[in-house]
Amino acid sequence: MRVAGPDELRRWDELVAGNPDGGQILQTRAWGEFKRAHRWAPHYLLSESGPLVAVLELAHTVPGLGVLGYVPKGPGVNGIAQLPAVLDGLRATAGSAFAIKVEPEIEQSEAATSALRGMGLEKSRHDVQISRATIIVDLRPDEDALLASFKPKCRYNIRLAQRRGVIVEPVALDGSSIDTMYSLMESTRERAGFTLRSKEYFSGYWRLHAAAGQGQLFFASLDGEVLAGVFATRIGSKAWYKDGGSTKEHAAVMAPHLLQWEVMRWLKSRGVEAYDLVAVPPAGDLNPSHPLYGLYRFKSGFSERITEYVGTWDLPILRRRFSLWNAVAERAAHQWSYRVRHDLLY
Repeated sequence: MRVAGPDELRRWDELVAGNPDGGQILQTRAWGEFKRAHRWAPHYLLSESGPLVAVLELAHTVPGLGVLGYVPKGPGVNGIAQLPAVLDGLRATAGSAFAIKVEPEIEQSEAATSALRGMGLEKSRHDVQISRATIIVDLRPDEDALLASFKPKCRYNIRLAQRRGVIVEPVALDGSSIDTMYSLMESTRERAGFTLRSKEYFSGYWRLHAAAGQGQLFFASLDGEVLAGVFATRIGSKAWYKDGGSTKEHAAVMAPHLLQWEVMRWLKSRGVEAYDLVAVPPAGDLNPSHPLYGLYRFKSGFSERITEYVGTWDLPILRRRFSLWNAVAERAAHQWSYRVRHDLLY
């Protein structure tokens, strides 16, 4: 494992897209530089023990303990067999880190869990990203076949929105569109009850990803009134439903269904083959009491197959300091960040 050189840093996103997993938006240069402004120093590393893997590691200093490393939705391997070499590299370059969190997009199984433990990893108390379970829409079929793969009710809602005159368009990011999108997200939060970070936080990475050609904002409107919005991100042949929101007004015209369909068409026309809808309950916990169940009901209209990843795992480096972090300090750091900075830790 070594630090990326100047030329490699300029080509960082190209290297990430070439990773064995096909790339991950939270491993991009834009995400690393965005998190720099939120107390996480980005380290751009290359693992060459096997397939070349570009690894973005974020580092956060914890007073009294040292450095906590975090590899968001990475490292970019495509199977268990490739992971040990990258973990060895992370250990070798750990410096003053007492632990490193990793989130390889390896599908959940008993065999995978056993293998991860055998590598010295420990399951984190909580997953950092909420997308441990997700629905991924295969965009490779032609449009007619893709539309036919959706549930009948989903197809009906798409056509209903079209008949009612809903218009979906990609829009430029500016002060007005950012205000509108955040207002849509606030409206959704009031109905769903989830935690919403500040407008400045979202605006920061929306602008960075858009400037890198990796993000696009879309609005669905009826008679000039914006009813729903999506910010989608992409790298290589993969894309993600990063953020979304809608008003409760005119819910009967089903604007969010048409919005997602047009986002898929837009992504497909640009070579994207897989659209990750990001967060649903695990397959074994599909019940109305789950906080993500409402999202599942909507997203499952486009595909019912749930993909479950192994989630967040800890790689202890300094055992005693990691134990203190795990037992007490992480919870305190979460509380301090939320109460003092009005933000989340990760």
